[in-house]
Amino acid sequence: MPENKLSNKAYIILEEFIVTLRLEPAKIYLEKELMSLTQVSRTPLREALLKLSHQSLINIIPRRGIEISDINMINQLAILETRRVLDSLLISRASKYATNFEKDKLLEFKILMQEAVKNKDIKEFLRIDKQLDQKIFETARNDFAAQATSPLHIRSRRFWYYFKGIDDLEHSAKIHMDLIDSIVSSDEKLAVKISNDMIDSLVEIVKKYINI
Repeated sequence: MPENKLSNKAYIILEEFIVTLRLEPAKIYLEKELMSLTQVSRTPLREALLKLSHQSLINIIPRRGIEISDINMINQLAILETRRVLDSLLISRASKYATNFEKDKLLEFKILMQEAVKNKDIKEFLRIDKQLDQKIFETARNDFAAQATSPLHIRSRRFWYYFKGIDDLEHSAKIHMDLIDSIVSSDEKLAVKISNDMIDSLVEIVKKYINI
């Protein structure tokens, strides 16, 4: 397999392990441990780690290892505040500019989410959620906003998995499906409201822990 594909494979595996806490927040891992986990060689692994580092998901510490980003409540609040602005922009644009073909593709995610909920497969749900984000970003046609918000969504998925997870799976899927419906029906105002409601639910968790 070409190195760029191996690098992408390593990135996908490591991102999922970060989100699902298999790679523990604030813990330091050796490079050879991550090579074993991803089953890729040093060069493509380092390319994947560099991308994760640029997204502030890890910290590469020379001669020590790779530190996984911590779940810090103050930082999480800042992440959600930033997400609110960027998500509103992207979802607003997606509602305006989605083609009929793109709307059909978005509707397919409802079926996939329903299946994940039926099977109580939270990891599959998170994979679908990521793919849905990517499709909305593509539909919005603003690469600058999409690139800025993608790492924030990764951290938010980890935060949700840690604090809500399986108990919130059905409810979260329902909200995401409502978001899809609003985008497909070109209801920009409702789509942005649903997006803000999702962020509000995470903000409430943060406020609970930092007593705001």
